[in-house]
Amino acid sequence: MSDYDPEWYKSFFGPEYLNIYAHVFGEEESEKQSRFVQKALKLKKGNEVLDLCCGQGRISIPLARNGIVVTGLDFSNDLLSIARSKASDSGVQIKTVEADMRDIPFDNKFDAVINIFTALGYFESDAEDQKVLNAVAKSLKKGGLALFDLLNRDWVVANHMPREWRKNDKQVIYLEERKWDPLEGRSHINFKIISPDGSVTETGHHIRLYVATEFNKMLQQAGLSFERAYGGYDESQFDISGKRMIIIAKKD
Repeated sequence: MSDYDPEWYKSFFGPEYLNIYAHVFGEEESEKQSRFVQKALKLKKGNEVLDLCCGQGRISIPLARNGIVVTGLDFSNDLLSIARSKASDSGVQIKTVEADMRDIPFDNKFDAVINIFTALGYFESDAEDQKVLNAVAKSLKKGGLALFDLLNRDWVVANHMPREWRKNDKQVIYLEERKWDPLEGRSHINFKIISPDGSVTETGHHIRLYVATEFNKMLQQAGLSFERAYGGYDESQFDISGKRMIIIAKKD
């Protein structure tokens, strides 16, 4: 039995999540990633894209600005509400769906599916993660593409840092404590959030990280064929030294 809540994702993804990762959620970085997605998938105006685990819409919105028809799916109603508000402020429309990513409620609909910022590996077993890939394949049109942006497990192991501190401009301190389980291939991260008044709150996530060989076998099982891989949003070649593992697969 695990010593953590296997349904941690039900409480983790809310306003505090946005604060924890504010340093990597900047508009410039989001625009860069959106441009990469559009180029890598050869998206054109009018194409239909599913942003799987869209969060606050940071990739959905710039894609919509470029004429892509975006549906954002997420489990968190809080984040979907923020996405709708930001889209409205940006003068674009995105469709939003509150659902579990293992149960995507569309068949043969999308030209592409994107899954950004290691939004996979949340569940307690590989079989449950496989359901996500099966659902992605089901939702794609024949010949459609899927893009998965995942942490590179090889990089995580080689660069393991047990703890790291950072402070935001409001003087809130974030202590990130990391544990790596080599048997399960799972990264356990606990955040201690220390407010200026000294109060402490805690939250965390527990993500299964796959090596490319494992993930490609899962893609094949879902009816998706590997197309290519990148090591980052700079279009670098995927290898063990890169932090990201961005894999593009095609529905056969």
